[in-house]
Amino acid sequence: MRKERRIPTQGEVLVDLGDAVEPEAVLARGSVMNPEVEEVSIFSQLGVDPEMVGRYLLKSEGDEVKMNEVIAIRRSFFGRSTRVCRSPMDGTIEALSKISGRLLIRGLPIKVEVLAHIPGKVVQIIPGEGATLETEAALIKGVFGIGGETRGELALAVESPTEILTSKQLESEHKGKVVVGGSFVTLDALRSAVGLGVRGILTGGLDQRDLTDFLGREIGLGVTGDERVGLTIIMLGGFGVHPITNDVFDLLSSMEGDLVCIDGTTQIRTNMLRPEVIIPI
Repeated sequence: MRKERRIPTQGEVLVDLGDAVEPEAVLARGSVMNPEVEEVSIFSQLGVDPEMVGRYLLKSEGDEVKMNEVIAIRRSFFGRSTRVCRSPMDGTIEALSKISGRLLIRGLPIKVEVLAHIPGKVVQIIPGEGATLETEAALIKGVFGIGGETRGELALAVESPTEILTSKQLESEHKGKVVVGGSFVTLDALRSAVGLGVRGILTGGLDQRDLTDFLGREIGLGVTGDERVGLTIIMLGGFGVHPITNDVFDLLSSMEGDLVCIDGTTQIRTNMLRPEVIIPI
């Protein structure tokens, strides 16, 4: 199989054609614009008319500022009375109006990078964005998932594809592993898995209300994958009780102990994207 790995912007590619990479290898890195912007009313903090702000400024458009750094200062009564305006965040002064007496500060650029996620060979360089990897692997597509990319040793916690996964089957030895359940996983099992440090759960089904309780909110039907709940969950059947098919369960059983790379990202409405289970051979 081949898999493209890109950053969402132009940056620096850190690998060369023909390189053999491990899952944790950084293929490319760059930075994207920070969406966080704050408006600062300098005139009100200094107690002056907006058009007088220019004479008190210590910074200009494009300057980088630190949180609580003084960006304007006004001294009066021969220096015995001082009023200052400080930056509310780390960032860059994006816009400044000496007429309104206000400025906008945008947060510092957000650094982004993309990992290989799977072991493989670099067979194509995508200039400024990333690379395409090639590897031999078993690929299983899920129906719905939450949580992003993670990796770990594959471990079975049930003996049959119809068995329900509860907290009783989960043990400390499952820490750092991707656990295979059966037809259903209970809410107590999900919570226990997080406490034990399980990286992921592959299950036939899950109750939608349990998932809501686990997340603390209703799950949308747009794009998932950004949930930060300490666990990636992939349903191979769907909501409700769905025994894993015999061929898939047999495949997972035969590869127990191997590295498995999973991604719960799901997009249903447009550009259909299903969660993936990749087991390198």
